[in-house]
Amino acid sequence: MNNEYLIRKYNLDFTPRCCCPNITGPTGGGVVGPTGPTGATGPTGEIGPTGPTGPTGETGTAATITVGTTTTGEAGSEAIVTNSGTLEAAVLDFVIPQGITGPTGEIGPTGATGPTGEIGPTGPTGPTGEAGETPTFTIGTVTTGAPGAEASATITGTSPNLVLNLVIPQGPTGPTGATP
Repeated sequence: MNNEYLIRKYNLDFTPRCCCPNITGPTGGGVVGPTGPTGATGPTGEIGPTGPTGPTGETGTAATITVGTTTTGEAGSEAIVTNSGTLEAAVLDFVIPQGITGPTGEIGPTGATGPTGEIGPTGPTGPTGEAGETPTFTIGTVTTGAPGAEASATITGTSPNLVLNLVIPQGPTGPTGATP
């Protein structure tokens, strides 16, 4: 007879417990010893089939979202969004960090001259100046200009001795006089 036959016939356990490695007797009703340490966890089994879809839930209340405040934060800080409202009526408050200063741009072309401003109030009277020399004028040249030209005058010399030069246009020819 082989061991396998005996194990099946007498419902014997395969666990070795004594000097006979493959044969044990029936379990007795004696004292049970302490439980040994838990063995290592075995590999995860396959994922089972998806369960049935659950029932549809109740219709919820519609929520609203509005923008509350927008504040400029310190440069380099994190952006922050907080809800100062409720879950059903959200009010979002934003803190957006200030950007860093960009490089200076190129100088643009000169703009058009603006309109002349209003005349300002008269300023205070200045202090009295020193007495100056009285100038003397001498007539320099007197030239006859072309008929119909503008009369002109120029001043030459150095103060206080000035020279007045004149250009006087020729007048038109007058009518012929009566004969005696």
